[in-house]
Amino acid sequence: MAKKLKILISCYACSPLRGSEPGMGWSFVFGLSKHNEVHVIVEKEKWEKDINSFLEKYPSKDLKFYFITKKRARLLRKIWPPSYYWFYKKWQQKAFLLAKKLDRTENFDVIHQLNMVGYREPGFLWKMKKPFVWGPIGGTENIPWKLFLLFSFYGKLFYGFRNVTNRYQIKNLSRPKLAANREQAILIAATPDIQNSIKKYWNQNSFIVPEIGSIENKNIKIDSRKENEPLKIVWTGQHIQRKALHLLLKSLDLVDKSVEWELHILGLGTETKRWQKMAKNLNIDSNCIWHGWVDKSIALSIMKQAHVLAITSLYDLTSTVIIEGISLGLPVVTLDHCGFSFVIDETCGIKIPVDNPKKIFINFKLAIQKLYQSESYRVSLAEGALKRAQDFSWEKKIKQLNEVYQKLTV
Repeated sequence: MAKKLKILISCYACSPLRGSEPGMGWSFVFGLSKHNEVHVIVEKEKWEKDINSFLEKYPSKDLKFYFITKKRARLLRKIWPPSYYWFYKKWQQKAFLLAKKLDRTENFDVIHQLNMVGYREPGFLWKMKKPFVWGPIGGTENIPWKLFLLFSFYGKLFYGFRNVTNRYQIKNLSRPKLAANREQAILIAATPDIQNSIKKYWNQNSFIVPEIGSIENKNIKIDSRKENEPLKIVWTGQHIQRKALHLLLKSLDLVDKSVEWELHILGLGTETKRWQKMAKNLNIDSNCIWHGWVDKSIALSIMKQAHVLAITSLYDLTSTVIIEGISLGLPVVTLDHCGFSFVIDETCGIKIPVDNPKKIFINFKLAIQKLYQSESYRVSLAEGALKRAQDFSWEKKIKQLNEVYQKLTV
């Protein structure tokens, strides 16, 4: 039986009430506390209230939190978004000072830099002379240049600059390299592509543990689409250029007229009006239902009633929505890149090759048509999705991490 360890985790974003990074952070630390004594350093302003309200109802002797406020300059961030990293770095420095102080009294077995998942900011806990874990690590991938035809002029400039800057930073930033190459350390990559980048640029091996986990799906029942019922497609995400809903809209415009479909669109953002106008110009707006932002329970209910999940993102890690989708038994049609390639296989979805946009439109169209025309195929993918979701359970992730910790402390 594995020994119980005392672990210190830097988890900037952590909440039992949220999704994305804070939800991921909470799921990891809460799961680990079932097997270990876990001490967690968290940002105060955003997450203290959520955490304390949970612990009031469900106290835990093996889960202890320490809060540090991050200074914010909201106006500056609107003008220059990367300024976020200046203040985030200062928060990490404060976390390091607190970590050293805590270690003098607690004598931790393992130190873990958990989130945020981006590789640019590894914090400073790696400087401590203790076994060190960093990850899941993300952010090393670039958007394929062939997909830049899908961006507006501003998008080409913005994401082009991001590509060039990202490649320079992963090669040249010193602290990520120092953190990755220190002794008695284990790195965790969020996806196979990131694992390859870690090896290529930092010459280090890593484990793969995706940053998100599946939701409970024991009571999900796969129902066949009724005769004469349209194929219900769901798309969800921020309405920003890199999420590329317009890719799906243009693909659906090419679908054979005999195919009856209905597109449920969740989310809002800077591109909402442009995409709504595009749907109208393509004369497919009557098939589109725009739900906006809704509570998570409502969003999951909308997804549960759909027949297929479409993901068009041009850049992401693993994405919460793809795991939610397969957990609900939704076959997934997605571009074959980022974390999507890792999650989706032939048993649970259709992966569209990253090619020039015209070919992508056609391949998306063909995938939608196939799912409409062969309900037995769609149902087999839905059943495969439920099975695939089990590979991403939080229990499995916690077990993987515990094995990593034990390996470091032997």
